[in-house]
Amino acid sequence: MAASTSPRVLRMAGSYYRKDGVSEEAFHAFCAGDHAIKAAKIHERYGILSYQVAFSTASTRAVTASLGLPWKIDDHDLIIEYYFRSIADLLAISGDADFKALHVDAMDFITIDNTTVSLTWVETYLKDGRLTNVGEDGKSMYQSFAELSALDMSDKFASKYY
Repeated sequence: MAASTSPRVLRMAGSYYRKDGVSEEAFHAFCAGDHAIKAAKIHERYGILSYQVAFSTASTRAVTASLGLPWKIDDHDLIIEYYFRSIADLLAISGDADFKALHVDAMDFITIDNTTVSLTWVETYLKDGRLTNVGEDGKSMYQSFAELSALDMSDKFASKYY
């Protein structure tokens, strides 16, 4: 069996809709040209491993529909993903004054009443086109399910930054 050498990486993802009246282009300009860059600088201060935004537009959803897949198409306009090692890192960011101020402007572009959020761990097996986290024996190098799924409940709520 492969040695468990790949540490757990947690992922928090939020899925958002544009506010009515905000065009896809204006939404992208705000999110990618302003908000994401400022947010990334804040996340860097707190040791977040990765932060990315993924955009879904009418055209990407149309292409998805044209594939004829049997599943419901996610119609959120934006998915924001944070990758980190501990819940404490995420909680620290939520209390950051710059992070809170950054989200005031975002309220002009997104709705939060129908936002969804998920916390997952990530197991990467192909990166940059190359197999990764697979031992010589062909087995995953990640910890056991029991170890990966063992998360302590937070003893405090995230600070209100929205």
